[in-house]
Amino acid sequence: MRIGLIAAVVFLSGCVSNSQPGSYNSNFDRQEAAKTRMSLGLTYLKNNNYQQAKVNLDQALEYDPRSAKVNYAIAYYYQLVGDSQRADDLYQTAMSLAPTDGDIANSYGAFKCQDGDYDGAKHYFLKAVSNQQYANSAETYENLALCAQSQGNIDDAITYFQSALKHQPLRGKSLYLLTELYVATEQWTSAKYTLDKYQRVAKPSPDSLWLAFEIQRGSNDWEGAKEVGYKLSTLFPDSSYTTKYKNILAQYTPQVERKVKGEDTIIEAVSSSDDAETNQETSSDQKQFHIVKANENLYRISLMHNIKITSLKEWNNIENAGSIFAGMKLWLVPHNMQGE
Repeated sequence: MRIGLIAAVVFLSGCVSNSQPGSYNSNFDRQEAAKTRMSLGLTYLKNNNYQQAKVNLDQALEYDPRSAKVNYAIAYYYQLVGDSQRADDLYQTAMSLAPTDGDIANSYGAFKCQDGDYDGAKHYFLKAVSNQQYANSAETYENLALCAQSQGNIDDAITYFQSALKHQPLRGKSLYLLTELYVATEQWTSAKYTLDKYQRVAKPSPDSLWLAFEIQRGSNDWEGAKEVGYKLSTLFPDSSYTTKYKNILAQYTPQVERKVKGEDTIIEAVSSSDDAETNQETSSDQKQFHIVKANENLYRISLMHNIKITSLKEWNNIENAGSIFAGMKLWLVPHNMQGE
């Protein structure tokens, strides 16, 4: 790669050498030179050589200041180095030069989301997918869903993940993340259906099996949950999820199971397990609260702190699991322990 880069630099030097700065011979193709410099600049950027990246991108802009792609590339450079104002200005220039370019609109949307401007991000993401020739609609809808989720707009996030899957029905990432949101909002039937589709395109993992376990428990199917737990512990014996499952299983009291037969057994056993798990959740050395961060949902927070979603909702007087937002103070202990 280094040899290739050196050769490219030598070639470029030969192409643009002139007797006077800023003057070019009649055979010099400024647009092609700009593309070459841009490509080289992005290669340097990919390899974390920001100085050479900037030199080549600036040269590309000098050759062809009306190129949307060049302005887009430099906007991306400024985005990476944290100069938001210059990045925004160059993204706007790029969009004015190529208003129907879906790739630029998608990237500008991602930048807007990163900058905390959800409405602006939504505008440019939707602008990208409005182009019928745009080939990456599934990815853009997925980006929009993640942006909505980061702002606590869970209903929007679910809608946009669903849109992503309309364009690419077996898109693994969207299927998995949508399943997480269905679990977080306790839509167990939709969660099971979506996870089943995900499992057709992805190998079993501790995360996906734990999702399946949570769905079975949420649906009050303890026998189904145990089957998933057995698969989890067999395939991934060293996983933290396996340890968590075994702790829950240990709380499944045989005495209660023998007392009642049939569906009541499952309900009482789960109740017994939940009571013990709640006691474990409220141990004295546990943090009292959690500040919600961007991209977090109630499901992920429940995993982080080993607390059931239902407990978090009860302790924080939450009716809709999708109503949490970045910066929110979320109690991790019951009402009688809060503030101690």
